[in-house]
Amino acid sequence: MKKSLLLTSIMAFFVLLTGCSTSQATQAEKAERRIRVAQAVADSLRQQTFTIEVSYVNPQRMRSRNLSYGYDLQVRNGEVIESNLPFFGEVRRAEYGSQSGLNFTDKIAQYQSGRLKKDGYFVELVVQRRLEVLFYRIEVFDNGRASVMVNSDNRDSMHFMGEMIVGD
Repeated sequence: MKKSLLLTSIMAFFVLLTGCSTSQATQAEKAERRIRVAQAVADSLRQQTFTIEVSYVNPQRMRSRNLSYGYDLQVRNGEVIESNLPFFGEVRRAEYGSQSGLNFTDKIAQYQSGRLKKDGYFVELVVQRRLEVLFYRIEVFDNGRASVMVNSDNRDSMHFMGEMIVGD
């Protein structure tokens, strides 16, 4: 009986010891991953080429909702934007037959970026479409989380949340 109790105690000690060493390795791996993601975010924004997948939308006049897969925003070389975003709200003036939401590929008229005060970056884009001017403010944090605000002179504003796609 005493041997069994001693053996059980020793086994419990080794299981506890193994659990502690695993969590320390996990903490180190998590810290390393955070550094890699922050560096990938900085590199993508420096190159002015990035993709943000959005998963949540907060329209101006409707309730917030989760989005299904497939909505994103791509910027290439700071010159071209490919916007594949839904639109929920009021449009004050639209092109005849246009029902595309915020789905288009176009040239970027103005591109400005910089560092936020803490742990992130911002990018401001102006896109001049035929009947409207769209203003995108993108905030990307070091952990890859992103926020996209779309304002227009012609339609309700939209706020999206998602993540920057980074190689990992």
